[in-house]
Amino acid sequence: MRLRIKLTGDQEYLLLPIHHNEILQGIIYRHLDPQIAERIHEHGIKDPYGTRSLKLFTFSRLIGSRKPRIDLERRTIKFSYPISWVIASPLKEFIVSLCNNLRSQQCLQIKGPGIPDQDVYVSSVLPEVPPHYKSPVVVETLSPITVYRTEKVNGKNFTRYLSPHESEFSELVLSNLARKYRTLRDDDLSLDGQACIKPLRINKRENIVYYKGTIIKGWSGVFELSLPPEVYPLAFAAGLGSRNSQGFGCIGMWRGHL
Repeated sequence: MRLRIKLTGDQEYLLLPIHHNEILQGIIYRHLDPQIAERIHEHGIKDPYGTRSLKLFTFSRLIGSRKPRIDLERRTIKFSYPISWVIASPLKEFIVSLCNNLRSQQCLQIKGPGIPDQDVYVSSVLPEVPPHYKSPVVVETLSPITVYRTEKVNGKNFTRYLSPHESEFSELVLSNLARKYRTLRDDDLSLDGQACIKPLRINKRENIVYYKGTIIKGWSGVFELSLPPEVYPLAFAAGLGSRNSQGFGCIGMWRGHL
């Protein structure tokens, strides 16, 4: 389940810090019913076959009417109105709560370091129809995909982020998707030999995002995606890869030409 939100403002553009995923995530939590927000933020959904819990939502970058303008000196970025924003989750109560609260409040107050307080208006909140599935499909990243391994280097833990050109990238994306599936369905599912994600057109440089003082690296571009039919909707609803609730792994159907 996905929502496409249209945003407008009193000014020509929305001014944000370059690294603003935490601000966008905060908007989502503030516009959920309190009990839902607390349950997802504090506890998540428990993986029945493991020790981890998953937040099970993702969101896109902001998509302005023109290319964003970055000011490296002030460390800010400008998004021209109107702005589109996609938020997705396989949890029905999450989507219903968020949709109702955004429609009723209609004004988002934006605050952050190095920017003025701003009012942003919600002009529409529209559910998106799940895309038709015919394997394989070509998808584009609406926010970067990130997967990583934690390794020991000189006795200390080190996070190694993987490139789409490494074979482990596909393996980790698919194992993560299988974990999401079993968390929702309480059913262990192996995607070995049944699925793949292949890079078709990838940005030359990785995306580097600072989130609460932590560096996160992800990749944007166009991918070919093959999945079993029962898993395919989950990729669009929960995102691909890790750190989805921090604004990573949101995808959409590719409508361009390779």
